[in-house]
Amino acid sequence: MLGRHGNNLFWMARYLERSENTARRIQAVLNHALSREDGGREEWAAILVNGGFKTTFDKKFENNSPTNVINFLLRDRDNLNSVMSLMSAARQNGRSVRTCLTREVWLSLNESWIACETVLKRPVNIHDLPTILDDIKKGSSLFRGALYGTMLHNDIFNFLCLGTYIERVDNTIRTIDEKYHRLLPTAKVIGGNEDQGQWEVMLRSLAAWRSFNWLKKGRLDPSGVADFLIFDERMPRSINFCYRQLKSNLDNLSNIYGRVYESSKIASEIVDGLNNNRSKNIHKINLKDFIGDHIAKNHELSLKVAIDFNLN
Repeated sequence: MLGRHGNNLFWMARYLERSENTARRIQAVLNHALSREDGGREEWAAILVNGGFKTTFDKKFENNSPTNVINFLLRDRDNLNSVMSLMSAARQNGRSVRTCLTREVWLSLNESWIACETVLKRPVNIHDLPTILDDIKKGSSLFRGALYGTMLHNDIFNFLCLGTYIERVDNTIRTIDEKYHRLLPTAKVIGGNEDQGQWEVMLRSLAAWRSFNWLKKGRLDPSGVADFLIFDERMPRSINFCYRQLKSNLDNLSNIYGRVYESSKIASEIVDGLNNNRSKNIHKINLKDFIGDHIAKNHELSLKVAIDFNLN
């Protein structure tokens, strides 16, 4: 496959995953904010800081009111990582490789873009926000369903999966990094309302709230949350699950193209390292160093994928 086609597929999937992650994060903060007297102002501000949007946002807005933050993250054209910008970029990449996609995959992508353009063409009213966020997430789900249900599971499929899971694991790692101090055994007021609210925001933003409660019977504790989001290979947004998927798709590409790539070796090393760490008690892991190390490893893996497959 030509490098530019692989690049289009890879980034189309990354942009779609990023747009869904943004929608989930906004929805999680919104749910939390509704129960707070201050409207969750700290959480709205945290989205900007941790997403690297603060400087761009401050140039346009005088305050980080929920309405300003929501519209900036969803529809601001000056924000290259707004949902509107991401969906436009994903569709443009999809058009460039239209012949690589099944009709169902292309239609799901194009219809999701049209839906976003329609609902986000005017400022978002916070009362309409839940419906808009559900529509964004629904578009991603339709795309994934069409991808897994109608595409050949060949190199085209593998490049789409690489983009999805590199973006997904990066989001999970950075979400944990943002909150790691609340996952430490020394976190203050363990089990208090504030702590539980923060854990709920984190789990909901990673689509993990319901599954965590199924497994833990509603019992929230720092070590349990950390273990679940890092090591549980059943949870599709855990670090372990994502790296296993990356390794599998890179191994498939190695078999298709008849060579072993550096990126495949790195993915294997990361999976082996996670297996070794899982054998330890979660309390014995330096969570701050662990997360910082994996942010660097994921960046290295992304660069190696680009080099190995001429994605530019």
